[in-house]
Amino acid sequence: MKSYNHLFEQYLSEENYELAVKNATAHKGGKKRKYRKAQYYKKHKGELKESLMNYAEHFYNEKHQPKLIYDGVRRKQRTILIPSMREQVVHHMIVNVMKPIIMKSMYTHSYGSVPNRGAISGRKGKTHGGKDAVEKFIHGHPKDCKYCCKMDIHKFFDSVPHEKLKAMFRRIIHDERFLNILLTLVDANESEFGMPIGFYTSQWFANFYLTGLDHYIKEVLGAKGYFRYMDDMVVFDGNKRHLHWIRMEVERYLNEELGLEMNPKWQVFRFHYVRKDGKDVGRFLDFMGFRFYRNRTTLRRTLMLRAARKAKKIGRKKMKTVFDCRQMLSYKGWLTPSDTYRMYLKRIKPFISFQYMQRRIALYQEIENRREKQTCGTRMKMAV
Repeated sequence: MKSYNHLFEQYLSEENYELAVKNATAHKGGKKRKYRKAQYYKKHKGELKESLMNYAEHFYNEKHQPKLIYDGVRRKQRTILIPSMREQVVHHMIVNVMKPIIMKSMYTHSYGSVPNRGAISGRKGKTHGGKDAVEKFIHGHPKDCKYCCKMDIHKFFDSVPHEKLKAMFRRIIHDERFLNILLTLVDANESEFGMPIGFYTSQWFANFYLTGLDHYIKEVLGAKGYFRYMDDMVVFDGNKRHLHWIRMEVERYLNEELGLEMNPKWQVFRFHYVRKDGKDVGRFLDFMGFRFYRNRTTLRRTLMLRAARKAKKIGRKKMKTVFDCRQMLSYKGWLTPSDTYRMYLKRIKPFISFQYMQRRIALYQEIENRREKQTCGTRMKMAV
């Protein structure tokens, strides 16, 4: 395994600081306090540089008040920690250094919180989306998709042992000063277990921690088709007995090597197919917000219902806000790549127009850009 040194200088470089501020403040605007704080850091990054770099050099975890939220389509209850703005900048500085190291050994079909590897393809023409990869395997390897195993890790983010994660960092990071920064960050939740949900670093550390498991499943256990979205894992195979054996070996690896537990709600089932008489047999795969069938891909039912209800609610309004438009366009990102056109015609098109919403946001962005240019021009004149 390759080891890395001289990372502390890269971590405290001016280029890394500039990139971290840019990424930490990106896509944050509006009237809320945290968004105003982001804009302040963006505009005054030169003045704040000395204090931020000093904090980065002598990094310590600030005190956080846990907050309870209901996350995602399934409204899952989670406890999160919200980092301060300066912490977010430092977290981005850390990730900028660790990203190429983690990506170098990362499994090809790991899709959770990885750039250009989301559930949906990021740009037109790109095929990095998890949905595209699963569909490609299903259509290209029909004999290896006879059975499917779906499993996940029980309370993954809350149960990662700190000592095991630190040991993994020590094996590859030989720059003591930068290593101390990482070890300090691992202990952010003041416990011996878990990574704080809400920290930008946690999703990267999670993928790093499970990289060994990915290669074990694919290369040692010989899984025909294997896909992971954060802690959700799917394995395809033509032999049901082999799938059960893979599941037991994965559970053993989780317990012995990673100190984790598999969720007891795992499933091994006959994957969907269409008989000669046209009848659907078997079960669909519910994964990454989609329902995968042998011959089509639809949205998860809860996601579909939320999109329909949101469209109906917004359709009743006389004036659609920019926030409304952005909400519905985010749903469009799920609807477009799925086979849900009839649902769109029946439940969404009668209430809203995506074309109108795109024009509305484009006009709003144009006004904001013009206002930003005027503000910058005024500041420059005052400086002169």
